[in-house]
Amino acid sequence: MLRWPADEALNQLIRRYYAGEAALWEAIRQHIDEELRRRQILHGAYHIRLRGHDDGTYDVLIDDASAYANE
Repeated sequence: MLRWPADEALNQLIRRYYAGEAALWEAIRQHIDEELRRRQILHGAYHIRLRGHDDGTYDVLIDDASAYANE
């Protein structure tokens, strides 16, 4: 599992998403994909989880889901 704190831009997107702007999920996913590329991690199938903190910030948690990918 990978875990990192969301940057401010991603935190803002996540807060808006959880406030009801469901159309933001694609932007959140793209932001996370860009971070994975910056870290030179080849992305395949993965699960995204967002862990909130009391201060309104979030951590991004990435779990490998290649076992669940369609073959």
